[in-house]
Formats: sequence, structure tokens, C-alpha cells
Amino acid sequence: MSPDHDWREKYREAVSRLAEEEARSARTQNVLKLLIGRLCLAAQGRDAQLDQEIARVADTVRQPIDPSSVEALLGPLSAAVAALDRHERASTEAPRPASKAPAASQVPVEPPAPEHTSAPASGSPGDAPQADGELDSTTVLDRLALLPELKPVVTELRSRRRETLNMREMAELLERVTRYATEQRAQVQREKLELESLVQQTAARLEEITSHLAGEMADRNAAQEDTQTLNALVTDEVEQIRLTAAGAADVGTLRHQLTARLDAISNHLLQFQTRDDARIRTYRDRVQRMRARIAVLERESRTLQENLREEQRMAMIDALTGIPNRAAYDDRIEEEFKRWKRFARPVSILAWDIDRFKAINDAYGHKAGDKVLRVIGQHLARHVRDTDFVGRYGGEEFVMLLVGTKADEARVVADKIRLEIAQLGFHFHDQPVAVTASCGITEFTGADTPDIIFDRADRALYQAKQAGRNCCIVS
Repeated sequence: MSPDHDWREKYREAVSRLAEEEARSARTQNVLKLLIGRLCLAAQGRDAQLDQEIARVADTVRQPIDPSSVEALLGPLSAAVAALDRHERASTEAPRPASKAPAASQVPVEPPAPEHTSAPASGSPGDAPQADGELDSTTVLDRLALLPELKPVVTELRSRRRETLNMREMAELLERVTRYATEQRAQVQREKLELESLVQQTAARLEEITSHLAGEMADRNAAQEDTQTLNALVTDEVEQIRLTAAGAADVGTLRHQLTARLDAISNHLLQFQTRDDARIRTYRDRVQRMRARIAVLERESRTLQENLREEQRMAMIDALTGIPNRAAYDDRIEEEFKRWKRFARPVSILAWDIDRFKAINDAYGHKAGDKVLRVIGQHLARHVRDTDFVGRYGGEEFVMLLVGTKADEARVVADKIRLEIAQLGFHFHDQPVAVTASCGITEFTGADTPDIIFDRADRALYQAKQAGRNCCIVS
């Protein structure tokens, strides 16, 4: 395959990737705008200052999300929520004022909901504040649970076994959604710039190849024209020799005229050879430069391929714990599902969650929480076989796949790991801190899909939490 064809294929692939990233960015923005719009609508009507900040958020998300403009809204929004919280604490003895309906100019405009969603439309009774100042959160939590970064806080709120959120919790969700949108937007922008740079480099390489081919074609045309000119000149001289030979009066005159014609032919050949030698030198120089450039391109291509492989590998690794991440789990569960469908070999999935992890963060700081995540993540990784899988699913939740293991057998393994986690002996500020984990276990059966089996393991994990934590439940 020619280098020209290779670079054209890489160019097409880069353009295709850029289009996919832009489409993914558009879908992400649409979902985040929808979530922010619903949160804004649900949070209005409690305080004039808060309504003003919410209206600013709503106006901002109507346009393409810009990280700097979104970040600028977080401070005033948090201040408004804090002011409302202080006011409500100060007036706990006084009756709450009735909720006022948001003004028409303050109601955030949401992007249209996808057709498959069952969420109530804006302005429906499900979106309106309740009389006690709390908000119907079932739809909001369902939507937020789709975002991995928000799954921990959603799980925590659901564990409270109620269907409402107070204003502080709603503001926290709104702030985290906004931060998540900012990070996603920045990440997509970085990827877009990298792809644009790759496209520009590819275009430059294609221009070099095109220039080289154009030079080759020009040289060939020039050589063909020179050959035709030489043929015409030599033919003319030969014809003149024939006429001279036919009309010469004596041998001396004939010899002189023949010598002149032969000298002319020799001169034509010499000029042709000189031009041809110049073309050959130019061609060799061009080929040498192209070979050197191709060698550079081959090195760059190998380096790029190595970097891409390393980036793909790192994209599957959780930066904090050093074990596979959610993306790696998604790939692996699809592979194991296909093998299970084909060979019916048992596969168990274990959903792990660190008990009361938020309390650790609150009491000892996020650095201590990060250390707990690293230690437990590495501990789980040491207790799986090469054929198994363990990764960080998100937040303080981990997921494990035990291949060729039934659910009851997986519970024996999980209980052993759970007891070892409880005995790891964490210390913060020279004080022992008990850290435990809960686990939900299930295996592929019947008409399961990767989503169904994980949801079942997640429900089993929730049951383990409700059962008092530090236990394993099979579903």
C-alpha cells in the first residue's frame, strides 16, 4: 500500500473521530442542559436572591456551555444557597412562607426531553415544589444516576429512603452537575484540538506527497518533450545528409557538408544528454529528500502508534487506584457476556462499596479517602486470578468479575476478601479507623444482559447496606 494511500486513510479516520467527538459533545451537552434546567426549575420559588442566581444559570445553559462562564456562576450560586440556609435556620420558629411560583422570565428553558424518557414536562405537578419546601426527586435522581461522577452522591441520597430533596441537597446536586458539565466540555475541547492538530499534520504530509508526485510528472513530461525534439532534429539532419549526398558535385564538398551535419547531430545529442543529466540529478535529490522524509514519517508513525496504544491503555486505568476503570469494565463485561452466551460458562459479578466512605472524607479529609480507595483497590486486585477482572466503577464503588464461578462460590471468595478488608488496619493521625466494605453478588442467568446483571448486583449491594453493612448478599 502506498504512503499516499496510508496517509489518506489516516486523514479520513481522524476526520471521522473528530465528527464522533463533536456528536458525543453535543449529546452530553443536551443531557446536562436538561438536568440543569430541571434542577433550576425545581429549586425556584424559595428566595429572591437564589431565584436571581438560578435565572443566570438558566440563561447561561441556553447557549453552548463555556467552562469559564459556568465556573463564574458557582460562587454566587453557593453564596445564595448559604444565605438562604442561614435565613431558614434563623427563622425555624416562624412559619414558612408559602412557595411562590417562579416568574415567567425566571423559568429556565429546557432542551426537549428525549422521546424515550418518562420524565414529566416542565411545569407539570411533578416539577413543582411541595408545600413543605422539599422537592420530588425521583426523576432527577434517575437522570443523575446516568452520570458516573454523580453516582456516589445519588446513591447516598437514595439510601435515605425518601423521595424528596431539601434545598441544600438540591443546590449541591446543581453545583456538581455544573462542575461535571464544565469538565466534560473542557475534555472534549482538548480532544478536539488534538484531532485538529493531527488533521493539520496529515494535510501537510499529503501536500508534500502531492508536490513530489507533481514534480515527478513534470520531469517525465519534460523528458518526453526533449526526446521528441531530439528525434525531430536528428531526423532533419539525416534528411539534410541524404539531400547533400544526392546533390554534391565533388567528394570534397560532400565531406565538408557531411562533417557539418554530423557535428550538428552530435551537438543535439550533447545538449539532450546535458538536460537529461540535470533531470536525473534533480530526480535523485528529490528522491533522497522524499526518502529522508518518509523515514521521518515512519518514525513519527511508530511513535504515534506507540503513544496511541499507551493512551488507550491509560484510558482504561483509574488514575487514583491504578486498577482498571469504568471504561475497561464496559469492554470486559461485553466480552464475558458474549462468551457466556456461546459457552454457558458461569460468570459472577460482584459490586463492592466502601461503607460510610463520606464520613471518612468528612472526618479526615479527601487525602485520607484517596488512600483508602488506593489500598482497597489494590487489595481487590491482588485477590483475583488472571482470568478474572476487578476495576473501579466510580466513586467508592468497585466491580469484580469472577469467570467460571457461580454466585454461591463467589460469595465464599467475597466473604474472605471482606474480612481481610476489615483487618487492614487503617490509621489517620495515629488513630485507628475501621474501614469495611459491602458486596452485592449475582451471576448471568436466563435473558440477562450486561446492564441487567449489574443492576441486580447493585440492588444486592443496596440490600447489604440496608442489612447493616460489612456483609455480602447474593441476588
